[in-house]
Amino acid sequence: MDVLEIQKETAGQSAGVVGERVPAAPRRDADGRREPSLDPGVCGYCRRHPRRGLGGRGRTADFCDQVWAVDEKGRDVTCARLDEADQVTHAAYGGAVPGFDLAGLGRDIGRALAEVTPLQRSLIALDKRLDDEVAAAHDRAETAEHAREEAETRATAAEVRAEAARAAADEAADRAEHADARAAEAERRAAADRQQAQQAHADRIAALGKAEALQEQIERRTEAAERAAERIEELTAHVSARTGEAEAAHARARDVENDLRELSERHMSEVVQLRDRHDQALTDLRARDHDDRERLRAQLQVEHDQRLTDLRREHEAALAAARQETADLAGAQVRAETTADAARANATEAARERDSVSARMAALREGVLTALAGPLSDLPDRLHTLLDTPRSGG
Repeated sequence: MDVLEIQKETAGQSAGVVGERVPAAPRRDADGRREPSLDPGVCGYCRRHPRRGLGGRGRTADFCDQVWAVDEKGRDVTCARLDEADQVTHAAYGGAVPGFDLAGLGRDIGRALAEVTPLQRSLIALDKRLDDEVAAAHDRAETAEHAREEAETRATAAEVRAEAARAAADEAADRAEHADARAAEAERRAAADRQQAQQAHADRIAALGKAEALQEQIERRTEAAERAAERIEELTAHVSARTGEAEAAHARARDVENDLRELSERHMSEVVQLRDRHDQALTDLRARDHDDRERLRAQLQVEHDQRLTDLRREHEAALAAARQETADLAGAQVRAETTADAARANATEAARERDSVSARMAALREGVLTALAGPLSDLPDRLHTLLDTPRSGG
């Protein structure tokens, strides 16, 4: 089946299945070979979705599991079927897909390129000229920017000099204020020194009181240390008693650890056995899957061959009917041309008869007018003579 026919048949169904457009067949080079995919991990046909999992014999399948439509027999239209249809079409028709005039398309493309190439050259020239003008404008802008920066530098230097002069004046005023402040500060320090001396004497008296209080605290702390030493001796005896209990607990812990180690070893053995059974079951499933795939592939091949035979038979029947219709149309055309020639001959004869009748009528009219212009007594004879003369002459 042609890929274009498949796309037409599935155009109204793909939206309800996956919501994507049916992919076109991958392009082929001049020798008819399909262009390889840049990403080996994607589908070999649609080049969109990743390949499905392992296929037969542990190999990665070439196509994805995407379903693009459902055909009239209820079968899924996948990338594998589309690829098979594309291979059949290419083998039957080569590079010229039915329904497309590739030679005419090539001529149209050639004419379009012939018209576009001068435009491209003009655009390249304009682009180059624009680049030159932009570069010149950029150079002029840089020159103006340098001049502006130099002017700003000179103005900044002048402002710095003016600021330095103002700063010198302010510094002189500050030095005078600082001298006054230092004098006032010296007076305050002298008063503070006198106050500190008085405070130091009061602090000495308070320190003597604190020393006596600290001596009393030292005596109380010494008594507390003696009581703590007695408590430490009692706790040491208690710890000795608990050491035996700890050793018994360690022995029980070692027994529990040995039991856990034995359980772990049995568990690992069971895990190994389960893994072996799983591997064997997986191998059996893969073998059955391979057999099912082979049977399905053979069934699909038979159906495809039958479908191809039916299509070829329908194509030959349609071709024979078209040839018969062409022959019938050719015979009808010959009969129509014969009828047209006879009609043209009849028309020519009718035209000649019409001209003869017109000439005869004109002669009769002129003769009647002439007879009416003569004596009335001879009118019947002249009219008989006029009517008999054209008949005998005709």
